Amino acid sequence: MEKATLEQRGYEVRATSTLTEFEQTLKGWRPDLILTDIHMPEAKGTDICRVLKHEYDTQDIPIVLFSSLSDAELEKLADAVGADGFLSKANGLEALASKIDELVESIVW
Repeated sequence: MEKATLEQRGYEVRATSTLTEFEQTLKGWRPDLILTDIHMPEAKGTDICRVLKHEYDTQDIPIVLFSSLSDAELEKLADAVGADGFLSKANGLEALASKIDELVESIVW
């Protein structure tokens, strides 16, 4: 559902469901933004964020944490792992798309 909403707004979306798929995707593509759920099958989104901000050549890519947690909980997690933004699923798809628009527009090339 998130993928379709973002594609309708003109974004190229590549969805992965495992850390291995994600790492493979990054080898051939450099995204403008990374949206990661907190809870995934193989790894936590917070762990992925921490790794991307410190171990890969991805420190400058904005990362948004996305979860059913409250905004207050997400803000605390985002600060702890160096994420550039956060959004609770409870805020809806339009809020997600608006947050992504805001972050992408703030990128200076």
